[in-house]
Amino acid sequence: MESEHKFMLNDILRKKRKSKMRKPECLVFLTYGPIHVSPLGWIKRWKEDIICICQRLRYGYCYRDAWAIDQWFLVIIPNMLNDLRINGHGYPGSFTGTEEENVRKWNRILEHMEFLFREANEETCHRKNPYEEAYDQAREAFTRKYGMFGEKLKTEEEKEQEKDKGYYCVHTMSDVPEYKEILDQWFAAEKELAAYRDRCMKEGMKLFTRYLWDLWD
Repeated sequence: MESEHKFMLNDILRKKRKSKMRKPECLVFLTYGPIHVSPLGWIKRWKEDIICICQRLRYGYCYRDAWAIDQWFLVIIPNMLNDLRINGHGYPGSFTGTEEENVRKWNRILEHMEFLFREANEETCHRKNPYEEAYDQAREAFTRKYGMFGEKLKTEEEKEQEKDKGYYCVHTMSDVPEYKEILDQWFAAEKELAAYRDRCMKEGMKLFTRYLWDLWD
């Protein structure tokens, strides 16, 4: 049977090996906030959680999702593409190859879109900053030696200005020459990672736009 946009597959071609990858979850309950809160505080948080659950049931999203639409997109859409690829029964009607070729082509496109969006997400991107561990160690050493905000680096003049003008002077790792090299390396790697994730997002959106009207089953 032929559809305007897709051709349905026979039973043999419909059988797809399910991916063993654990899909990232879109959390309903808050996992952040003060560790030590009163029982009343927990009740208020649970109340907001229930509100979000009801909003998602009614509207498909909640106000927390609206606070971070970018993150919502990069978690939910790749998961949906994964499910469509595994459980779908068709392919775009514009494909001109044999049925088996079209199925494989469509699966590759869906898988590539999923990959690109997951790579665009900092949490699921396979590329990591190679200087992350060294940077964390340097930051911990800086904190032990100079304080979290570099309190021990303050000059007497800065301390006097804080008293007179009422502002707080902060020193960071960039103010200490011994940490400059690792800081520069870490920032350069972060810049490259951000550019890579941005390229993945743009490439994924091109495919998403091109095949948007075929993303159904």
